[in-house]
Amino acid sequence: MSPARGRVLVLGPHGVAGRAIADRIGCSADWDLITASRRPGPSQHPAHGHTSVDLLDAAATRTAFADLGPVTHLVYAAYLEHPTMAETTGPNVAMLANALDALRDANVALRRVVLIGGGKSYGEHLGPYKTPAKESDERFLGPIFYNDQEDLLAVRARAGEFTWTVLRPDAMIGYSTGSPMNLLTSIAVFAALSKDAGVPLRFPGSPQAWTALHQFTDAHLLASATQWALTAETASNQVFNVVNGDLFRWQHLWSDIAHLFDMKVAAPQPMSLVDQMADKEPAWDRLVRRHQLQPTPFAQIASWGFADGIWNSDFDMVQSTIKIRQAGFHDCIDSHDCLTRHLAWLRNHRHVP
Repeated sequence: MSPARGRVLVLGPHGVAGRAIADRIGCSADWDLITASRRPGPSQHPAHGHTSVDLLDAAATRTAFADLGPVTHLVYAAYLEHPTMAETTGPNVAMLANALDALRDANVALRRVVLIGGGKSYGEHLGPYKTPAKESDERFLGPIFYNDQEDLLAVRARAGEFTWTVLRPDAMIGYSTGSPMNLLTSIAVFAALSKDAGVPLRFPGSPQAWTALHQFTDAHLLASATQWALTAETASNQVFNVVNGDLFRWQHLWSDIAHLFDMKVAAPQPMSLVDQMADKEPAWDRLVRRHQLQPTPFAQIASWGFADGIWNSDFDMVQSTIKIRQAGFHDCIDSHDCLTRHLAWLRNHRHVP
C-alpha cells in the first residue's frame, strides 16, 4: 500500500458506477482497493480484498468492518431500489449510516468520503426542471434520499470525522448486471432482440424525448472524477455535477446505434418496454445459445423500467459542469463515442450478439 495515498473501500462495486470506480482504483499502483457488497467480490479484482455484508444490518456491518485494516478513503456507490422514492429513502440512508458507524467503531480514520449521487437531486425524475442545473440550486420538496445522505455526511464532517465530496452523474453509461439503473445493456438487448425478430431499430420513447436535449455520464469518466476527488483539496466538502460535457438528441444518436448493430432505422414507435419485453426471455435465451454469449439471465441483463423512464423524459436534461472544471477536473468525452464504444465492448466480450 502506498503511504502517500491509502486504502480505498468501495461500497457497491457491482453497479454501473461502483464497478467502473473499483476498476480504476484497482488498476492504480497508488491505491490499495477493498470492496464490500452483499454479492461476492468483483471477479475482475480477485487479488483485492472483499467483504460480503448486508449494509442494512447494522450489527452485521460492524462485525464485517471490524478487521478491514487501515481504510483511509470511502467511496459510497451502494444503492437499493424500491417502487417509490419514499420507500427508497429510508433504506439507502440507513445503509450509509451503518457503514459510517461501523467504520467509526472499528477506529478507522477516514480522510475523505466520496458519495455517488445523481440527477434526481434536481427533481428530474419528477418532470421538467431548471436547466442547466447547478449545484447551488435550491432543493425541492422531498422525499429524495440523496439530500438525506448529503446531510448525514455534512453532520459527520462537522464532528471532525472526515471531509466529503458528492459527485452527481446522470444517465450512466457503463457495464453491470442486475443494476436497477443500467441503460447501456437495455439499449444493446433491445437492439439485439429487434434484429433477431427481423424488425428495424425504432426509438421506443416519446416524440418529445426523441428531440429533447439529453446527457450521459461515461462510467470511466465518473471513475476518473472519483479518483480525483479522493485527494483534491478543491473537492473538500463540495458537490459536483459529473457529466460528459456535451449534449445530444436521441434523433441524432439513434442511427449510430443502428449502424453498430448493422440495422435499419424506422420511425419511432412509443411503447412500454416493461410490457413489450415481458415475453422476450425465451428469445433472449435462444440468442445466448446461438451466439455462445455470456450466460446472463434476462432478468439481470437489462433494466426496462429505467429505460422507459429515460426514453420518456420529454424535456431537456442538462447539468452544468462549470463548477468541477473550475475546481480542476477537466476530463470530457463525446457522448456519441461514449455510447458506441461501450456497445462495441459488450459485443466484443460476448455479452450481446
